[in-house]
Order: sequence, then structure tokens, then C-alpha cells
Amino acid sequence: MRFETDVRESTLVTFAAGEVKGSGTVLFAGAGEDGNTLVVCDSTPVHPVSFRWPDQPADRGTMTGADGVSHPVVDALTGMANSETGELVLGEDARALGRTGDEWKSVVVHVVSGAKPAIGSAVSIEVDADYRRKLSVAHTAAHLSAFALNRASKAYWTKDGAAVDGLGSPDLDKEAIVSASLSENVSVDTYRVGKTLRKKGFELDRFIADLPGVIAAANETLKGWLSAPGAISLTPVPSTLDARRLWQCSLDGQDAQMYCAGTHVADLADLAEVSVLIEPAESGFVMHTKAAGR
Repeated sequence: MRFETDVRESTLVTFAAGEVKGSGTVLFAGAGEDGNTLVVCDSTPVHPVSFRWPDQPADRGTMTGADGVSHPVVDALTGMANSETGELVLGEDARALGRTGDEWKSVVVHVVSGAKPAIGSAVSIEVDADYRRKLSVAHTAAHLSAFALNRASKAYWTKDGAAVDGLGSPDLDKEAIVSASLSENVSVDTYRVGKTLRKKGFELDRFIADLPGVIAAANETLKGWLSAPGAISLTPVPSTLDARRLWQCSLDGQDAQMYCAGTHVADLADLAEVSVLIEPAESGFVMHTKAAGR
């Protein structure tokens, strides 16, 4: 989908700071699919789904105009706006852009069920906090399980060619992950171990044969990490949707970090439980992470 707009800058987003309420000025409003309206504001607390790595679903919520009438925000997409021409592209058209130059800016496109707000009007936006919370629990748990997987799989590397994570383990998660999917309190990560990774020294067959022990080790590590509180940060905040945000958490006194565009809980103490189950799959394995928030 393509639209002519006056949008020239990336959306200022506040979800990285955990915000679920905010306001903005409408920069674009146009007809979407199924009778919905597409709305771009200069700022928003809404987290959109990414077309590049669509692991975390979009927030839900409401958008309220100056007349006090609220309309459901049923979805939120990541669009690309050309800062020179104002062209806005969505979906497959955005994906087809591939690597873009500095003239393309990422924007949050709210999918609103209701009337089209006027360009330049002020709106207030509120996110479904309970749904956001459950997605944040799942996303934080997914990062913790990735570090636990890396630690539990150290013995199955025979060479030193792999990337290393912030805790000093070979980064199997980074090297092998091909897809990720989050839902409420649950994440599913799919890993593929091909010829390149085997050449780097990862012994998949032995790893699969030892899965009960690997799972037990990963879950023991997760249990230990949740036994003490520890702050979790996502920086910079506030920032534009374009910004590259860094997730950080202290685990075993070390700085665990990875770049992430999602939302998270603020502290390990916000997680009551995290556990993983790993199953063999074609040319790799799938890790299921279940979590419970407090």
C-alpha cells in the first residue's frame, strides 16, 4: 500500500519507557482495509508490529479525539515514510524497499476502527495495559531463555568461531535463530543449524541427543536468575521508532545485552517464573518459553 502524505520524520515513541498513555498530533489519516482508518501521529505510546522481524504483535488500545469520542486501535503497523517526498509505504511495499537510505523514516501507523481524524488535530492514545504487560513478560522471558540456551549449549561447540554473548557463551541464539513469535506470556523461537554453523563447530546431533540435560540446565539457570531482583533497561528513551534500542540486564553480576525493538518488564522481580522446552525440528530445534508475571 502506498499513500501521499506530509509525513517527514520518524514517529516519537514512548513504549520503550513502559508508557501506555500518550498524546499526539495527527499527521496523516487515510482509508485502510476492512473499513478501518490508518492514522500517523507525531508521537505515540503504541508499539507496532515490524515487517522486518514480526516477533511481537502490535499493541491494542484506543484513540480519542478532541470531541471526546474514543475509537479502538485494532492494530499498529510499521510504515516507511520518505522524508523528501512524503510517500508512505506499508506491508509488502515496505518490505520490498529492502535496505533504505537516510531519506526513509520508520513511522507507527495506527489501524483505527472509526471516523477519520482531521490532519493537525490532537488525539490521546491509550494502550491496553494488561495485553502489553503479557507481551512484555513474554519478550523479556525470551531474552533470558536465549542467554540460558547459550550457556546450556556451550559443551556442544568444538571450535571458537561463533559470536559470543555478553555472558561469555557462544551465541547459539544469534547464530541459529530464523524466526520468533510472541504471544501472551509465551514465546516460540525456531533455530536452524546448517552447514555454516556446523563448520563453526556446533554439534547438533550430540545436542539433540542430550536434550533432557540441556533443558534441565537451562531451566536451572533461569531459576537462579529469577531468585534475585535486577533492573532491566531499554535505551534510549524516549526516542524515535528509527532508533536502535539496547536491552540490558545484570545476570550473575555480568551485563547481558542485545538490541531489541520490543517492550519489556522493568525488573526481573516482575517475573514469577520462566521455563523452556526444546524440541527437535528439521535441521535444528524449536524452543518454547513459558513465563508468568507478578
